[in-house]
Amino acid sequence: MDSPPLIAVVEYSITLLFLIPFAIYDYKRRDIPDKLVYLFLASSVILGILAYTDVAPALPITAVGLYFFISVVPLPLVLLVLAELKLMGFADFFVVLSLSIMYSLPMRYPTLLASTNIPIPPISFYVLINALILQVIVHYSITVARVLRHGFKLPGGLGVLDKAYLLIAGWPVRVGEVVDKEYYTPLLVPFEREPGGVEWRITRLTRIEDPGLRSRIREFLERGLISRDEVIWASYGHPLVTYIAVGFIVYILLGF
Repeated sequence: MDSPPLIAVVEYSITLLFLIPFAIYDYKRRDIPDKLVYLFLASSVILGILAYTDVAPALPITAVGLYFFISVVPLPLVLLVLAELKLMGFADFFVVLSLSIMYSLPMRYPTLLASTNIPIPPISFYVLINALILQVIVHYSITVARVLRHGFKLPGGLGVLDKAYLLIAGWPVRVGEVVDKEYYTPLLVPFEREPGGVEWRITRLTRIEDPGLRSRIREFLERGLISRDEVIWASYGHPLVTYIAVGFIVYILLGF
């Protein structure tokens, strides 16, 4: 069996060099320094150009161009739209864009437990699918654990679709956690009732961070209308880049 191109091994090394610290930053802070993100993007462009000089003589230009388009356009475009809608961070978009550019050419890539071949679809698809599968596993594992701990308590008057929405988008969490941790977005908002008491109403998840919602809850806390131990439902800002790093390692190991 022929050995893979040296540039493929270099790309793997550079990717891990960036993704591992990115994963730590994203898990701890939900943020990655801009300079490092742009450096990763620049490195991806440079390595992509070097890879082109290795691949271009061996394959038709139409095949190279089609593979490049499939790798660089669809996934980054979707993530860019989500980032513009503030449903995810721009660092997530730039990391996926960098991966899409670095692995945008039909080149034979090695894996430890599978054969060395040209990945179809491009590697960025495998990595993001692995990341999303991991996120789903983590999300619903924690959801089940929290439901068992806090109970499946929902405000009265919600329809079946609203209940399903809360279960899909979030999990039960104490009010104190929502206020203290910025990566929680409340899915229930308090409203003061007459002549007294509080009514929790559902709010649609529209952005990864909404300070107005937390400020409203904090105001109700300060007025003594709700307690920190009260359980509501909130969406959790998953560290997508952390999952992407794991997804990339899975690809190196298994080839998918």
